[in-house]
Amino acid sequence: MLEYINYKYIYINKGIFMNIFLLSDMNPIFAGPDWNAEFVYLLRIVIGGFLGLLIGLERSRRLKEAGMATHFAVGMASALLTCLSLEMKELGSDPARIAAQIVPGVGFLGAGMIFFRRESLHGLTTAAGIWCTAAIGMVAGMGLYVLAVLATVLVIGIQLILHTKALRWKRPRVLLVKFVHSNENKESIKTYFGVKKFSRFKVYRSGDLFQCEAVIRPAQNGSAEGIANFVTTNEYILSVERLEDL
Repeated sequence: MLEYINYKYIYINKGIFMNIFLLSDMNPIFAGPDWNAEFVYLLRIVIGGFLGLLIGLERSRRLKEAGMATHFAVGMASALLTCLSLEMKELGSDPARIAAQIVPGVGFLGAGMIFFRRESLHGLTTAAGIWCTAAIGMVAGMGLYVLAVLATVLVIGIQLILHTKALRWKRPRVLLVKFVHSNENKESIKTYFGVKKFSRFKVYRSGDLFQCEAVIRPAQNGSAEGIANFVTTNEYILSVERLEDL
């Protein structure tokens, strides 16, 4: 038997080559841990999680569905998976195999934040923030610290600017009006709120009366005081509620 130390192959019994990694110092699996590389990866993971935490802090202040814990986990996990992809490159594997799955995986997570409730779409900005946090975590995992920090500052800064009173515009209110059914009552409600038709209309029996539920987008008299006066002066109005509050 001829044996070649520190090579990947051993020549055994006249011409048979066997691929063997256990005897090779060049094999990264059995070469022992690279503590310097692992501490660098740990730094990247911490930075990715911390930057996600900052974005989550801004979201938590606005009482959004995904807060600090969610954004921290997304940022840290994205950085961790990116570091794992880089380590796989050192082992000779495709480095994009794991990193490529982060984007659709986070997209699936963000889709769970989006829901349609009472004529309104909710959670779209939060889902986009989760996706952006994952991208920042991947950048931190690649070691591009300046780019990751600047992207975080940009995301938080834009969110703060867009929520200032100077740039905030009033969203059109959507009201759910419940009243006793009659053609006269319907026309009175349309006239008061300045609408030509109801967005949604439902009639159901309640005892000896027919009651209605109408969804409207008022063009006028949409203030809380005006609605309160309209309800108190018209007995056929059972209730008026903002759909955003339900």
